[in-house]
Amino acid sequence: MFERDGYHGTTVSAIVQAAGLSQGAFYLYFPDKKAVFAALQEEMATLLRRRIYWATRDEPEARPRLVAGLRTYFEFYDEYAAWNRRLTTEGLGIDQGFEARQTELHQTLASAFAPTLRELRVRETALAAFALLGMSAQLAYWQHFQRKDEPPMSAGALAQACADLFLTGAASIPIHQGGIHA
Repeated sequence: MFERDGYHGTTVSAIVQAAGLSQGAFYLYFPDKKAVFAALQEEMATLLRRRIYWATRDEPEARPRLVAGLRTYFEFYDEYAAWNRRLTTEGLGIDQGFEARQTELHQTLASAFAPTLRELRVRETALAAFALLGMSAQLAYWQHFQRKDEPPMSAGALAQACADLFLTGAASIPIHQGGIHA
């Protein structure tokens, strides 16, 4: 409901109807729709953290580990593009709790990427990790909602381009006919 209608366009009545519950049953679990949105935000953050962990945990080399983590992030965004857009455009403005949970997710992800960045001899790993997350979020948003004239890149190609851009600069990304090599 939130993905389709947005936070402000979704009502408790619509949630209850879609879930096949009674209003009374809804209020046994949640005091209001803000609590449902918060629970979804937390569940999605946990899912993303787990996916990145499992995608990277057995990769012994730093650069492929970084690419695997980024690929997993972009795959998650592919799968939940509408949710991520709603969270970005509406969710963070609901109240400070939503922004605090998103900040916590970013801090967790930055901390998880920091050891790999250190292995890659990146200085200022906290700054670099947050820059990487910001770049990744903007590229994912661009890929799904702003890029109009070119075919989308695969999550793997986007992850590789993001890692190359981050680690070696814009000149390192190969250019092929029709844009970045997918």
